[in-house]
Amino acid sequence: MKKHVLGPVLAALAAFFVGFFVWGLPHHLPYKALGTVADDSATALAIGKLLPASGAYLLPNPLLGEARMKELSARGPMVEVNIRKEGFNEADMGKTMATGYVHLLVLSVALSFILCGLEKAFVCWTCRVKFCAAIGLIVATFELGNAIWWHHGLGWTLARAVYDLLVFVVIGLVLAKFVTPKPAPAAPAA
Repeated sequence: MKKHVLGPVLAALAAFFVGFFVWGLPHHLPYKALGTVADDSATALAIGKLLPASGAYLLPNPLLGEARMKELSARGPMVEVNIRKEGFNEADMGKTMATGYVHLLVLSVALSFILCGLEKAFVCWTCRVKFCAAIGLIVATFELGNAIWWHHGLGWTLARAVYDLLVFVVIGLVLAKFVTPKPAPAAPAA
């Protein structure tokens, strides 16, 4: 019970407070890494008119074809936009906070299961692959937080999460062949 309920609940709560400290306090340190524009309101309204719906946009769009993509990429600018046309107000914050906490709780539960199974994680090749896949699942699940906290489109966020998971599985498939546990030393004969 402590391993899979109390521990994850407290871990998620601690992570929730870290998130508040990093993103919610008035110091705004992370936001200092963002660029600024002369008029936020006019820029947001102009972008809102240019982009037809909520979601993620890459410019130049890879679907234009390789030649056009290369041409426009070389010319610049390159843009990634995540837009939520519906807006967001204080009334939405409670639901966002609750969903964000549940997200952290799911991560904490998954990590608790991984930690409990860690002792056996390197016994055989498949165990090593499963361990890497489990870490990938944690990273992929963490990626879903972008849809909650930053309002990224769910489709784009899921695509990135699946990619993250696949990368960890592929790395695990390769590394599991090379990273093998050392055999336990034989007990001295009595």
